[in-house]
Amino acid sequence: MLLFFSFFFFLISVSSSSSFNDTHKCSAQQALDLLLFKQNLSPIKFSYDYTPCEYWLGSDYYPIMMNWNKNTDCCKWNGVTCNHFTGDVIGIDLSCGMLRGTIHPNSTLFRLPHLRTLNLAFNDLTDSQLPHEIHRFSNSLTHLNISGCRLAGQISREILVLPRLVSLDVSYNYRLQMQPYVLMNLLRNSTHLRELLIPGVQIRCVLPTYLNISSSLRSLHLSYTGLQGKLSNNIFNLPYLEELELSGNYLIGPLPKVNTSTNIPLKCLDLSFNNFSGETLDSIGHLTSLNYLDLSSCGLVGSLPKPLVNFRHLKTFDLSLNMFSGGLPSDFFGCRSLKILSPESNQSDGEINQGSTTASCVQFINLTRLDLSWNNFTGVWDFDALLSNLPNLQSLDLSYSGLSVVSNNSFSYANPDFLSLGLASCKLNMFPESLQAMKNLTFLDLSNNDIHGHIPDWAGEIGANRLYYLNLSHNSISGLPQFQWDVMEDLYLQSNQIQGAFPPSICNMRNLYDLDISNNSFSGVIPQCLGNINSSLEYLNVKSNQIEGPFPSSICNLRHLYFLDMSNNSFDGVIPQYLGNIIPSLSMVDIGNNHFHGSIPDVYKDCEQLEGLNLNGNQLQGKVPSSLSNCQSLIVLDLGNNRLNGKFPGWLGDLPKLQVLILKSNKLHGVIETSSTNRSVFLSMRVLDLSHNRFVGHLPRKYLQNFSAMKNVVKNSTKPKYLSAYGKYYSVITTVKGVEQEFPQILVNYVIVDLSNNKFEGEIPGVIGSLSSLIVLDLSHNRLIGQIPSVLGYLSEIESLDLSWNQLTGEIPRSLADLNFLGFLNLSDNHLKGRIPEGTQLSTFEASFGGNPELCGLPLAKKCVHPLETQLEADEDMRSGFTWRVVMMGYGCGIILGLVMGYVMLSTGRPKWFNAIVDAGEHMLHTRKNTRRFIYIGK
Repeated sequence: MLLFFSFFFFLISVSSSSSFNDTHKCSAQQALDLLLFKQNLSPIKFSYDYTPCEYWLGSDYYPIMMNWNKNTDCCKWNGVTCNHFTGDVIGIDLSCGMLRGTIHPNSTLFRLPHLRTLNLAFNDLTDSQLPHEIHRFSNSLTHLNISGCRLAGQISREILVLPRLVSLDVSYNYRLQMQPYVLMNLLRNSTHLRELLIPGVQIRCVLPTYLNISSSLRSLHLSYTGLQGKLSNNIFNLPYLEELELSGNYLIGPLPKVNTSTNIPLKCLDLSFNNFSGETLDSIGHLTSLNYLDLSSCGLVGSLPKPLVNFRHLKTFDLSLNMFSGGLPSDFFGCRSLKILSPESNQSDGEINQGSTTASCVQFINLTRLDLSWNNFTGVWDFDALLSNLPNLQSLDLSYSGLSVVSNNSFSYANPDFLSLGLASCKLNMFPESLQAMKNLTFLDLSNNDIHGHIPDWAGEIGANRLYYLNLSHNSISGLPQFQWDVMEDLYLQSNQIQGAFPPSICNMRNLYDLDISNNSFSGVIPQCLGNINSSLEYLNVKSNQIEGPFPSSICNLRHLYFLDMSNNSFDGVIPQYLGNIIPSLSMVDIGNNHFHGSIPDVYKDCEQLEGLNLNGNQLQGKVPSSLSNCQSLIVLDLGNNRLNGKFPGWLGDLPKLQVLILKSNKLHGVIETSSTNRSVFLSMRVLDLSHNRFVGHLPRKYLQNFSAMKNVVKNSTKPKYLSAYGKYYSVITTVKGVEQEFPQILVNYVIVDLSNNKFEGEIPGVIGSLSSLIVLDLSHNRLIGQIPSVLGYLSEIESLDLSWNQLTGEIPRSLADLNFLGFLNLSDNHLKGRIPEGTQLSTFEASFGGNPELCGLPLAKKCVHPLETQLEADEDMRSGFTWRVVMMGYGCGIILGLVMGYVMLSTGRPKWFNAIVDAGEHMLHTRKNTRRFIYIGK
């Protein structure tokens, strides 16, 4: 920020100098060189990339070279400064000049031998490089600013041969690179260099243990340059450095110590967005000259720093987004010079009582911004008393801090400069009267409180038409005032109890970007005037109200809309063809659970941005429109609970990002076949619900084997991840554990396959066992036959398995007993038989096995006959080869052999020989019986 302001004043001073009444005109040759340079540049308008320029100069600013022509003295041209005595061009300042072009190596710009300052900042010089010819200015150039010009390539070594250089600014050129040796030479050998500003330029080097820099250097900005490793040991002890910015790099390790014996002149220190370690900030506590200190998102832990009294000049102190714990030290508020204090988003806790805080805040008389949000403090704060003790406060955020805020309904506080107030989740039970006096308020967040009843009428004029952000969501508000805000950009009223018609005053908010009135009791129709809102409206959420009528034609005028949610209302009629007007910009469309009928319009010719489409719960008929095949970014498609017919739209398999497909409860029919020539179909599929249709044939084995995203999903153990678009979560309704459930957020690793209530036949394909990340598998109410595949035991993550109401046979595989996460199992109404595996949680599923008369064992009442000994004998006989088939064969052979031997015996008269054979046989049988009894007892 300091850099921007200094640049602004420099711009004014240099530009004004060109208006001096010069004694000498510039030479004709230099004027010609400038005109030739102009030919390589063309005027453009400001875009969102150049908002700093528009902020400084205004949107009505015109291209700076408009008055450059051969008929006037070039010393009077905009942006040109000449030597007052010689007429030589010594300065060119075309910053924010609304120019586009290229700097060529042979540019006539390099023919100006006396040029001292060159400022081309914030023009569009896309892919230009810093030419080697820059060395031609070696005897004159002192200031070079090419920041924000979209330069690319390497900063050449010729930059080192500019010995007079005082200020070098190449910042915010994110495709520009600098070799580490160039940086180190600039730091060490540039004896006149005072400012080196290169944030955003890619250097990617490790800082040396000891940093050697020129004594002339005062400002060093190396943010977002890819620096790595630990900070140099002497980084805080450089005797002349006043500004050091190293944010957004990959720096690690503890912060180095400060030499307490010397006076360090460092005034600005920014180490934010790195990954340091350490529990204290003692190393920085001796930098007593600091007036700006930013340590946000540095990975720092431990207690919050002890008193700030050492920092007598400190104005900005940012400790946000770290992991500090514990309470605020009693003398934390001891720095009287402080203007901005931001310890938000930590893990700080402890009680902050009203009395001590009020007394401490008296010392903070200069404080303009206080942010304690997203912590775990306790205590009750009097809102009005706090404001009275901080008369210069312009921004206060206590949202989600753990503090409770009360108001005594006083509106004596009237700081005209108060701009921003955040009191979300502060247990506030009324609309504070103090807001009535905040005439310039621009930001107000009172969400997640207990504000109830009707908002007072005066609240519609808060901020005197300057309010651009208002969040009153998640309260118990029942009525709204008439809004008077023309500049409102974000309006959030969701999750209240607001009744009545859609507020017509919203139509006057011509700058509105986000509008959310969901989860209320609004009724009536969407007014036609909604289409009068600025076409830049991007987010519209009116779900879960009582709004009725046909699809609002006014919505189709919103050509920049990316999120539209009209679900859970009473809209009716057909979905119009003119929905195609806004399809190109839409990322998410949810009009589910309404009363739309007719066919789905085939308007998806240009839908490259569309990621989610939910038409669930209507009365739509016809086929799935084939133009959806153009939506290559589609992630979620939910067409369930309609009356769609036709065959399975196999061409959806060509959508490479499709993860959720729900076609349940329609009239789709036929065999599911692979219609695509692409073998890699449905690779990203995570949730597939085709239940309650009329599909026939075998289960789609070829599709199942392609479900790569259902195999070996890596779970995030620290923070759950949900499917979303632009920060908004997708939701679906599907059946889990036999009960239909709504998932307002879809976990990325929640994997579901539901093919139930169809007419599938044949066996369960073993390929399902490879879908190891399945959480829910439902194949119930089909005509499946054969045995339950034992490979289902490989579904190690499964929580719900339903195979009921089929014609499955055989025994229950023992492998199902090893599914540790299984919480729901239904195998009822099949033709299963045998023993239910014992000793596992299967015995706790009481209703899971009914309708299988040949099953036995717990939890069924039917006991298995000779459960243990019979099984062991059968197993032993199998191992020894003794089976009933062998026995019967032996009986047959024995009868024949007996008849033959009887005849021989009677004819030969030799009974002793026969008796010997019988004795030997009895001995063998006796030995086998004793062996079997020994094995059984041992077990």
